[in-house]
Amino acid sequence: MRRTEGVHKEVILFGYGKFGRHMYAQLSQSGYRVTLAVMQESNYQNAVEDGIEEIRRFNPKRNSSIKMLDIDPQKHLLYCAMDHTSSNLFLVLSLHELFHDAVIVAVSNSDENTRKLKYAGADTVIDIYEASAQHLVTNLTKPAVSEALNTIVFEKNDLKIAEIVLEPNTMLEKKYVSQIDFYSRGLILVAIIDKELGDELIYIGKGVDHKFDGGDTLILAGRSNDILAFRKELSGA
Repeated sequence: MRRTEGVHKEVILFGYGKFGRHMYAQLSQSGYRVTLAVMQESNYQNAVEDGIEEIRRFNPKRNSSIKMLDIDPQKHLLYCAMDHTSSNLFLVLSLHELFHDAVIVAVSNSDENTRKLKYAGADTVIDIYEASAQHLVTNLTKPAVSEALNTIVFEKNDLKIAEIVLEPNTMLEKKYVSQIDFYSRGLILVAIIDKELGDELIYIGKGVDHKFDGGDTLILAGRSNDILAFRKELSGA
């Protein structure tokens, strides 16, 4: 039976790119002792420049290299934060095969990858975009700001937030969220401010299928060009 995260105070963090770098900071601030395992030379140099001392090089495609990290499933939490999904997935598979009792946490950037990582053996999957969507709603209703998510998801990926008020008789009128493919438009529908419900903020999570009406305000995340294209689509331009 696997142990829970709460009993561990040491972490082996795989990767020190755009995800791993900020995860290292968060874990360290939470009181964990973190050993960094990196594959790329650029990650290693960045870690050295940041003053990190516990750094190990490894090759995720060689089990012998992973074993040399001296992983103890009873002591270490394993965080997979490689920048490339394929690398993360391969690493989770290898870790699960080598250390059946280890607690494995992995970073994902889509629902599909989340499913794959769980099938591969990850105990916990952190969906960056799902987390950022909830984070945005929190910021709309409370003053608290999570700097790590802002940097990882928005600054690094050039994403913007837009509020679009639906005019009457647009293509969305009387349609439901499930009928509109925001993903293919490069957009994430984060929330809706519903005019009929007295400007209530509705977080678009799992199980929510809101019907669009004129006067609703859509809160969207996406790149500037994709947001502009969607505005034009709504106006019929």
